Amino acid sequence: MSNQYDKIFKENVGEFFLSLSETYLNIKVEKSEELKDKLQTTLEREADFLRKITTPQGEQMIVQLEFQTNDEQGMVERMQLYFAILQQKYKLSIRQFVIYVGNKPPKMRTRLNPEEIFTGFELLDLSQIKYKQWLASNIPEEILLAVLGDFQQADALQVLKQIISRLLVLIKDPGTLQKYIRQLAILARLRNLTIETEQTLDDMALTYDIEKDAFYLKGVKKGKEEGKEEGIKKGKEEGVKEGIKKGREEGKQEEKTALILGLLKSGKMTLQEIASLTKVTVAEVQKMADQIK
Repeated sequence: MSNQYDKIFKENVGEFFLSLSETYLNIKVEKSEELKDKLQTTLEREADFLRKITTPQGEQMIVQLEFQTNDEQGMVERMQLYFAILQQKYKLSIRQFVIYVGNKPPKMRTRLNPEEIFTGFELLDLSQIKYKQWLASNIPEEILLAVLGDFQQADALQVLKQIISRLLVLIKDPGTLQKYIRQLAILARLRNLTIETEQTLDDMALTYDIEKDAFYLKGVKKGKEEGKEEGIKKGKEEGVKEGIKKGREEGKQEEKTALILGLLKSGKMTLQEIASLTKVTVAEVQKMADQIK
């Protein structure tokens, strides 16, 4: 997964984990504790003896031998780790043997219990979940997942507008709102909705500085290297477009005015916050506020 997407999910999952678990994973949670351990991809020690063999019948397999002087109680778990790594690398049948050379009779386990054995994983496809289920949440991180859900034949622009409208209701701090808008713009690429997202932000008189976006910059650089025409084509494939307009059309001024008036009437944001959010001067906001009085 791209680092951009991975970072968003890692940053947000803690906020919607409880809802996700109980609603979609069928796991009831009484208490949870974050584990910060990093999963190791390699073992600290090499196998004692490892060979790829071919039997007289033509069957190929991996044979692993481990020599133990101690009666190691965690040996069965360690062999399972070896098995997983060998299976992933070689894609062959594996026979594992522990050869014990200690003095006392061994009492180590040689078999895992059924619940300890990996037999597969459960798959949750977000594209199969109705977007309105995410939209109904009061958790911003969960609302963002609506862009990855099943639109049920709804127009993408309308879905994006609903997502942003929900965020506007829940989030009053301009800086925090910008963070979620940025995350939405990034996640929208997974559904090839970059242009639609930019258009929706335009229509709602909100801003997202796409020229500072890493994906945008990558697309522009590639476009310049391959030529203007090819660059635009490649840019679309990567969810960016070099010619995205930089200004706001004058025809959108009425919608921006309506948004400012609505925020003023709500009384939940300062003049400075409204000015920062809508990219107008404090004086302009003050003038509209005076008209309301």
